[in-house]
Amino acid sequence: MRQKHLWFGVLFAVVCLYFAFRGISFHEFGAVLMRARPWPILIAILIYYFGYYLRSERWAILMRPICPLSASALFWPMVIGFFANNVLPLRMGELVRAHISGTKFKISRTASLGTILLERICDTLSFLTTFLVASLFYPFPHYMEKGAWLLGGSCLIVIAVLILIRLHEETFYTLLTKSPLPAGWKTPIRDVTAHFIHSTSGITQPRYVIEAMFLSLVIWVIEGTFLYLMAQAFVVDLRYAGAFFLLLALGLSVTLPQAPGYVGTYELFGVTALTLLGIPKVQGLPVVLAIHGTQFVFVGILGLIGLSKEGLSFHNLTEASESQKETIYFLRREVGNEYPSDDCRSHETRQEWRPLGA
Repeated sequence: MRQKHLWFGVLFAVVCLYFAFRGISFHEFGAVLMRARPWPILIAILIYYFGYYLRSERWAILMRPICPLSASALFWPMVIGFFANNVLPLRMGELVRAHISGTKFKISRTASLGTILLERICDTLSFLTTFLVASLFYPFPHYMEKGAWLLGGSCLIVIAVLILIRLHEETFYTLLTKSPLPAGWKTPIRDVTAHFIHSTSGITQPRYVIEAMFLSLVIWVIEGTFLYLMAQAFVVDLRYAGAFFLLLALGLSVTLPQAPGYVGTYELFGVTALTLLGIPKVQGLPVVLAIHGTQFVFVGILGLIGLSKEGLSFHNLTEASESQKETIYFLRREVGNEYPSDDCRSHETRQEWRPLGA
């Protein structure tokens, strides 16, 4: 099934790239690339790096109910997860990141995955906030509005379910015990749910929510500023508010079925957004390609550094995507309480890498 999804994503990427490049004059395309200015690009990269530092700070906040860890300790596992998302299908980087942090810090991997879910919720809420503000300045196409509200609705449903289970945990377990599910399933489901709910307990604590959401909004401002500076580097007339219109389009693009690295959908949505802002495709496409390429190389370099620091290899990541048994293994190991979520040992402790399916 995963291979079919991968090939569908590759085919979809090829189609998107065709429409993104259709009608482009490569002579003018090259001329836009040649006039790029290095200083705005360098400043953009530095700002982008600071955004990743804030992401690790946010993850540390969301980790507090499980284990007090520093942002510096979480930075490299986080970066490796983003790197894996770029090179593996089906956003397997989230599972890889949860496995690395669980193994390294001796915490439940399901609990770690729960904090990553909270990150995505924070990002989605920030996305909607940016969308609402930007909609005051730009009329969004119907499909973008529909996509934004669909994401927002899904996010609110997930939040409501998490809060309900968290506030009525014992009732949930009672219903599970009385359910017609096979007896051998009930204990694993209960244990996995306990780890997961514990990891998302921050969603009911206003202090954690406020801190994480504030950082999320700052991160999204940084993302928009990065896009603005990249456009200025190619002397493209993109207003600062327009950069957030582009950011929303790119954010929607990564939610579609796609090849690893978001190739194709990223380019088509980006160039379409810039065209709607009155920027010709021949000017917009080089900017979008430069943005995508810079992000990919940036995450790639940091990811390889992270793998080296953690004593891992690229082969370790690819093993996690070979078959669906890794996800089953990932959850099955949790029910034995190998790394109970209340067992937070020194994060200086390192453990040898064990692939998810080993």
